[in-house]
Amino acid sequence: MAEESMPLVVGIHIPYCIRKEPYSQQLQLTGTNAEKNAYMAALKRELLSWEGQLEGYEIPALHLFGPSATVMSPDLLGGLLKTAREILPLAQGAEISVDTHPLTVGTPALTGIAAGRPNRMELMMRSASDEELRALGCSHTMQHVKNAVLFFNRFHMNNFGLTVDLGIPGQTEHSWHNTLHACTIIHPAHIHVQTPSACEAEGAPGEETRFALYRQGCAFLKENGYQQYAAGDFCLPQHACRYTALALEGTPRLGLGLGAVSLLEGYLTRSTNRLAAYLRYAGDYEKTTAEVFAAGPEYLMREYVSQRLRSPAGLSADAFAQRFGSELPDDLQGELSGRAEQGLLTETREGCVPTERGLFSLL
Repeated sequence: MAEESMPLVVGIHIPYCIRKEPYSQQLQLTGTNAEKNAYMAALKRELLSWEGQLEGYEIPALHLFGPSATVMSPDLLGGLLKTAREILPLAQGAEISVDTHPLTVGTPALTGIAAGRPNRMELMMRSASDEELRALGCSHTMQHVKNAVLFFNRFHMNNFGLTVDLGIPGQTEHSWHNTLHACTIIHPAHIHVQTPSACEAEGAPGEETRFALYRQGCAFLKENGYQQYAAGDFCLPQHACRYTALALEGTPRLGLGLGAVSLLEGYLTRSTNRLAAYLRYAGDYEKTTAEVFAAGPEYLMREYVSQRLRSPAGLSADAFAQRFGSELPDDLQGELSGRAEQGLLTETREGCVPTERGLFSLL
């Protein structure tokens, strides 16, 4: 990165899916092929509207996210990433990552996406148990996951991660172990653990059971060479997801797409969730912005502290002072002390670090 440039991460939101899952916490749309193609055209317009607008920034990581992002036309996905490479100030060797659904991974998909030269894939595995996948309402099976990994290998996409769920109805210590064991056999560079809203459903393990499963998972993954660098994020050495790692440092972000959030130039901006408005006006900032407010020093401090406490390394008082030119404000320090009393973090002379319970609470 050039000395005078600031880092910036970019997230591009694809809300479409094969079918809606009842326990997903994300926005889910289905729609016709024509509607999906219209959404991709709108995304491209919005992307082009940023051409020449990011002077002074350099982008080390771009993430095309959405649990079924690859349900879209592979050629259009590849074309969108190709346009991003052409007009955005991407750093040399920037991480270009794509969330992928097992049912959509094959030769046509990977050939089409390859036009944008992605170098990291995140596969939505969810569980190694077909029974648990049915409980989540997923459209794929574990065999589809295995097939997708074979295609990754065939296309030399060795930098990929697996996303799995903790808190599925019917999940047991044995099935959770089997899922993590299956992950380590596949041996991805990265494993992401998430908690679906299904953890509140009938038959789902209770909070204390989930915490015990989480601790079991942390120990098992550590034994198999994976280090936790953020709440729910485990990687082999030197293979952290760069987008996530940069977020932990409070890096400014640009969000594109329906409902996307940006924190840039001291402003937090949220795009519209109204599909019709986005399809019609994408690229027109005034007509697609649902919310915008000035993110003053207090907000930025809280954002930074919140991100740092997602990392096992925690918050350094010296790093905070260097970044903001002051010590932690009394009210923020008081909130951290309150979290320490709840057992969510440990205060030290150097700052504070999250406990296992604290990291678990952020899943």
